[in-house]
Amino acid sequence: MKKIYIKNLGTIASGDVNNPILDAEVIYAENGVIQYVGAAKADLEAAATTVVDAKGLDVGPALIDAHAHPPMNDYLVEFKATDFATNFMAGGTGSMISVGSSMPGMPYTVAGVKAVAVAGKQIWDTYRPLGSKVYGGALMLVDGLKDSDFAEMAAEGIKVVGEVGKSPVQDVAKAAELTKMARKHGMVVTAHSGGPVKACCASYNADDLLKINPNVICSLNGGPTPMSDADIEKVLKEGDFYYDMLAHGNVRILRNVYKLAKSLNKVDKLMFGTNVPSMSGYSPLGLWLSIAALSNTYQDVHPATFIAMASGNVADCYGLDHGKIAKGYKLDIIFLDGFGYDTCPFKTLQSGNMCSTSFVILDGELRMPHCKNVPGASRKPEFITK
Repeated sequence: MKKIYIKNLGTIASGDVNNPILDAEVIYAENGVIQYVGAAKADLEAAATTVVDAKGLDVGPALIDAHAHPPMNDYLVEFKATDFATNFMAGGTGSMISVGSSMPGMPYTVAGVKAVAVAGKQIWDTYRPLGSKVYGGALMLVDGLKDSDFAEMAAEGIKVVGEVGKSPVQDVAKAAELTKMARKHGMVVTAHSGGPVKACCASYNADDLLKINPNVICSLNGGPTPMSDADIEKVLKEGDFYYDMLAHGNVRILRNVYKLAKSLNKVDKLMFGTNVPSMSGYSPLGLWLSIAALSNTYQDVHPATFIAMASGNVADCYGLDHGKIAKGYKLDIIFLDGFGYDTCPFKTLQSGNMCSTSFVILDGELRMPHCKNVPGASRKPEFITK
C-alpha cells in the first residue's frame, strides 16, 4: 500500500467554498485517497512510504475545467494543437468536463451521437496523458432519442448531456422533453445560454432555460455573447441550477454574477471553464484568469474561495471523487507560490495576476514536477521515499 505524508505545508486551499482555508499542517493519503488532514502526527509520518516536505509552500486542489469540448484524443483539430490535456496540466488543471465533443463531421443521428458518447467515454477512461482526467462521452441531443436510449447510455456510464442548443434539437419544448428523460436516468444536463456561437446554434434566454430545466446553465458570462443582465439575474434568482462562466467571456458579468450569487447564497453553484477549443482560443491557464479577476475585484474574499469554483464546486456538480482536500477524496493537489513581485500566491491573485503552480499530484502520484506554462515555485518540495 502506498502511503504519502505531506508535511510543513503553508496555507491549504480546501476546494470547499464554505470552508475555503483549512487549519491544518499535514495531508496523509493511502493508495491515492486522502485519509487525514490536520495537525502533524508522528505515527502517520512513520507509517508513510513517501514523505513530502512541502518547504512551507501553499497547496490547493488540482483545478477542474467545468466547460470543455474535447475530441477523442489529445489533439485539437481547430488549432492543430497536440498535447492539449497535458498543457492544461502544465498550469495546474488536472481534469476537464466534456459538455460535448468538438470534432469535424459530428454525426447527428441517434446511432451517431450514442456511438460518439460511448467511444468518447471509453477512450478517455483508458487514455490519461500524464494522468490527466478528461471526462469524455457527453451525449448530444438529436431527434429520435427515446427513453430507452437514455437508459442504455446510463448503463454505459454516460453521465452528461452535452450543451442543449448546440445540436439539432433546439426547440424549447422538445429540449425540455428530452432533458426530463435524461435527468430521470441520473444524467447531468448542460445547456447553452445567450447568443448563438455559430449559425447552427440556438439562442436561449432566461424563460427558455427555465422551461428546459437543465442541471447546468453554461457560459453565463458569454460564450461569447451572454444573455441580457435581466435574464442572467432571472436564472440566478428563479432557477435551481449550477452555472459555469468562461475565461474569455464578459468580465463585467463575471464580477456581477459573483456579487449576486453571494447575496443569494449560491456561490457554491458557480463554476469556471475555458470552452476549449473555443473561438476565443486555446487557454491552458484560462481558469486562473477567472480566479485572478474575481480575486482582484473582491479583496475582502480569500482567493481560495474562487479556487473552489474551479475545483470543489465542479466536483459537487458532476459527482467527482476529487476537487477537494478532504478525507475520502483523491489526492489531486497542486503546489502554489507567488509570481513576480508577490511571494504569496494569494496576494498574486489579488493583484490580478496568475500565481505559480508546480508539482502536480494526481491520484497520489507525482505527475508533473514543473509546470512549463508558469515559472514554477521558488522552492521545491522534497520527496523522500522509504
